[in-house]
Amino acid sequence: MLTEGYRYPDAGDHVTGVFIRRHEPYDGYWTASEDRALGKVAERLTAILGPRDKVKALDAGCGEGRLLPWLARFSADVTAADPDPDRLAKARETVVEDTAFSFAVSPITDLDGGPYDLVVCSHVIQHVPTPDVGPILRRLAGITAPGGVLVLAYSRSPIGQGAFSLDSVEAGGEVRSHRVSREEFDKALHDGGPALPVRYLDPAEIAADAAEAGWRTEWEWTYHVLDDLGPADEHIDRDELVNASGPLRRHLGRDLITLLRRG
Repeated sequence: MLTEGYRYPDAGDHVTGVFIRRHEPYDGYWTASEDRALGKVAERLTAILGPRDKVKALDAGCGEGRLLPWLARFSADVTAADPDPDRLAKARETVVEDTAFSFAVSPITDLDGGPYDLVVCSHVIQHVPTPDVGPILRRLAGITAPGGVLVLAYSRSPIGQGAFSLDSVEAGGEVRSHRVSREEFDKALHDGGPALPVRYLDPAEIAADAAEAGWRTEWEWTYHVLDDLGPADEHIDRDELVNASGPLRRHLGRDLITLLRRG
């Protein structure tokens, strides 16, 4: 479990930045793919949620607050929480007109408050000890209003092929991704260190964990499709192609965003 004094290993998101530059199929794809995913979520949230001044929202594991302006589109009362006080200090700089922000240095499993109508937990659960995923989903359910929404995004694996790695930027700027066991992954998180532990989560396993925690899955979308699809260029709609096909959606894409409702 993440403890007091936790610091996110990839300060400045250098590992992620190098990975994007090295692996995106064409310039600008990574950002455009995430923007499309968030746009599709936004359409569904607009249909579900009430007026923004009536919606209480939480960004659980907000990091430096990158998604806070997006979250403020739906809520005028936003709580941002993260266990890393340095990253949360960056988030505190966020200013959005007609939006009240509050901030908490806390792991998700220790959060209280609410009940929240909308919760975002983006790219957190792939960086926590494996025994923490279930408790995180249960804690979020416990502070979410009945019928409330959880937008959960994470780095995914093909169905049935969960994996673990320790990622770091080497001399010369290359990202080294060293595959490890579950035990080595959890130990790296416990011990700390310069490498970024990344778990590529099996979507079927996470869906089962979410259902056990009291969530029902309403919609999901695979994005950041970095796989070789043939003549991959700007003229191929990679995301629509993969999400329109059940077999492709089971196996391709680096990230998954899911809309869950509390029962």
